[in-house]
Amino acid sequence: MQKKLTALIVDDEIKAVELLKKLLEDTLQFSRVEYSYSAAEAFQILEQHEPDLLFLDIKMPGKDGFSFLKDLQNLKVNSEVVFVTAYDQFALQAIKGHAFDYLLKPVDRKELVDCINQYRARKSEAHGFNRLSDFTGSQEESSKLRINTRTGYIFINPSVILYCKADGNYTCIDLGDKQHLCSLQLGMIEDMLPKNGFLRLGRSLIINFNFI
Repeated sequence: MQKKLTALIVDDEIKAVELLKKLLEDTLQFSRVEYSYSAAEAFQILEQHEPDLLFLDIKMPGKDGFSFLKDLQNLKVNSEVVFVTAYDQFALQAIKGHAFDYLLKPVDRKELVDCINQYRARKSEAHGFNRLSDFTGSQEESSKLRINTRTGYIFINPSVILYCKADGNYTCIDLGDKQHLCSLQLGMIEDMLPKNGFLRLGRSLIINFNFI
């Protein structure tokens, strides 16, 4: 039997907290789901309990979600952060900030379950992982793109990308010998790619000049 998880929700919207808390409890995978309506209150909870997953809103009065995330990194809190927000324009910044996942409000039950399963799968890997502790990363990895997939993330050197093609809300990244389906829209991938060497053709394709 799988060990039950713990979670902390940080969001200033009462209805959003109530909905997410119910969705988490309905999965029957959590032994404790706590919540806070402010960053200050959340830190008081974290002093007592460090949850497995921390579901964090981005736009909050006072300290916003990204500032909160930096504080967690400085304090070496090992909880994995999942941003939960109504604003999809923050997805790229969330990924660069090494959040574990990014969910849009209203939270979709299936996407939430996928997120939880992804967390369990990655934690069960032999070497484990933690994005908060890996924030500084190695020099080699920092020169690569960190691409989120539905099963985790991979590092890709932009120079080996042949093309990127839109696939609905996802993007197919072709490396010649293999392809990766990325859980980001093409526009977000375009923002991550180097400004020189890549050309966007229409709404659905970005190509690498070096392979023309």
